[in-house]
Formats: sequence, structure tokens, C-alpha cells
Amino acid sequence: MNNIIKRLCNTNELIELYSNFNDCDKFAVGYIDACTDNECLIHSFQENDLDDGYYVMHNDSVFEIRRRTKYLKNMLLFIKPNTEKYKLPKGYWTELDLFNVVLNLCKEERLMAMIRLDFGEECYGYINDFDDSILEIETVDSDGIPDGIEYLRIEDVRVIGFGSLEANRRLKLFETQNNLN
Repeated sequence: MNNIIKRLCNTNELIELYSNFNDCDKFAVGYIDACTDNECLIHSFQENDLDDGYYVMHNDSVFEIRRRTKYLKNMLLFIKPNTEKYKLPKGYWTELDLFNVVLNLCKEERLMAMIRLDFGEECYGYINDFDDSILEIETVDSDGIPDGIEYLRIEDVRVIGFGSLEANRRLKLFETQNNLN
């Protein structure tokens, strides 16, 4: 898949990207904005132009990519051109760690992050710190309530995202719970 990911990177071609072997009916719709030989950065959308944020994932997690499907043609009727909301890399990079780029952005901008692990578990919250082996995240539950601090092994992290509809929902609840609006 690496060669296909590289070829589609930064082309502004909307794709379907499949990475969940346990549920092949689930897939992401979006643009591959940046990639390396190991990772790709996706700008994801849901129907009716709902921006579903950005996420970075390992290329070897992708088992299928679809282009020019009827579903994608219909989605293009709703999705507007990308807007540059965040300073993120574009195109193919030989010497860049996209996971670190996204982790740093989430940490510095205090963005609500989504972390998906190898075994499918997801957690949401704020990145406090990370290094080559451990990620520290201040978790926020589905009701927007802080739920402690988790330490995760970086090697177990498969996807890191921010700006999704779910992350924004938790953020809004968190801000409301803590009177941060």
C-alpha cells in the first residue's frame, strides 16, 4: 500500500481508506495530505461536509483503498475544498515523523486528541507529554468529565487524531463541565 499512499498523497483526491479488519464496513473518507514510508496523515470527512478532523496512522494498518466510487462522487457534492486550519505538513517526506508532528500539535495547542491502540481501544484527552516509548494523556470520558491520566506505550499506538466530531463533542462537554466557554 505504501506506493499507492505515496501516489495519492497531496493530490486532493477523495478516497475511502480501510484499516479496521474487525469491521470492514467501517472506513474513513478523506484526503491523504502527507505521508512518509511508514505513516500517512488523513484529513477526514463525514457526510454533508462534516469535517471529521485529522489523524495519522501507520501505512501497514491500511489494507484497502478505494477511489472514484459512487459513494465518493456523492460525497464530493457536499465536501468543500480543504481549509488550512492547522499548520500541518503536505506531501511526501523522507525524514519526518508524522506521529510526533501530530502529538506535538495536540500538546502545544491543547487539542482534544484521540488515541487508538493496536487492540482497538480508543481514548480521548489531552496530551501531557510523550517520548520515544511512553505517551501520557489526561483522559476525558464520553460525558466530557476528566477521567485520570493514562500512560500508553508508543509502540501500541496505531492512530492519533484530533478535530473529529467525537473529539469536538467531548471537548464541548468538557468546557461546559468546567465553565471554560
